[in-house]
Order: sequence, then C-alpha cells, then structure tokens
Amino acid sequence: MDFKHDFLAALRRGEDYDALMELVRRHRSQGLSVDAAYEALQQIWFEHGFDEQREESALQDNLEAVMEKVWYGSPV
Repeated sequence: MDFKHDFLAALRRGEDYDALMELVRRHRSQGLSVDAAYEALQQIWFEHGFDEQREESALQDNLEAVMEKVWYGSPV
C-alpha cells in the first residue's frame, strides 16, 4: 500500500498521534521523502474540506498535529 492510503486508513480507524507518527516513520524508512509525506497529508486535509471546515474534529486535530511535525520536525 502507499503512504496516503495507509495513513488515511489509520486516521479513519481513530489511530492516535503516536501511531500515526510511527506510520510516517515506517514509510520514511522505506524511502518516502519528507516533501512527499507532507504533500500526501495535505491532499488528505484538502480532500476532507478541512481548509473550509469551521468545526474541529479528532480526525482533523490528529492530521494537523502530524502535518506540523512532518513540516517542522522532519521525522526519520
């Protein structure tokens, strides 16, 4: 499976921040670049309308926390 599909499935299952970050690290260790990871996460964010949504949700909160870590923290 590809990163975006794996991440979206985990997010929908309600995986927490730590589990989502572990998924990012696993794909990064398999060669996924930071830029590609962030791009996939951003696509998920837009596809779910989080750029227009006013009400926050756990799904959005977890996604945005991982996006921030990927953008600023460059997880291995």
